[in-house]
Amino acid sequence: MEKKKPHARYDEFSEQFTSVIYENWADILKIVNRRSPRVATLLRIATPAGLKRIDGVWHIQVTTRRIVQHEKLHQPRDNEIVAQAIRLFCYNKAQLKLPELVIEFEL
Repeated sequence: MEKKKPHARYDEFSEQFTSVIYENWADILKIVNRRSPRVATLLRIATPAGLKRIDGVWHIQVTTRRIVQHEKLHQPRDNEIVAQAIRLFCYNKAQLKLPELVIEFEL
């Protein structure tokens, strides 16, 4: 009997969740803009790139361009602003309560 990979369902969920965040990125940035217009402006050209779960914490990768890194996203404050916006968006759209989120800005 062939065993399935234990992470197959998680990988599928990760791809679907990232896709939903990507499709709704403009709406999420509107929420970010309420807290920090500077961060929202810097992330207009960024895109959600993936989701990893590490010890129960969701790490969402957001790919930025070099110009954004030059303008400086201030971590961890800006990471938390984006994480709160994603949690609020998911709750408002689907009453989905997400676990702790960490946003990782990558080039």
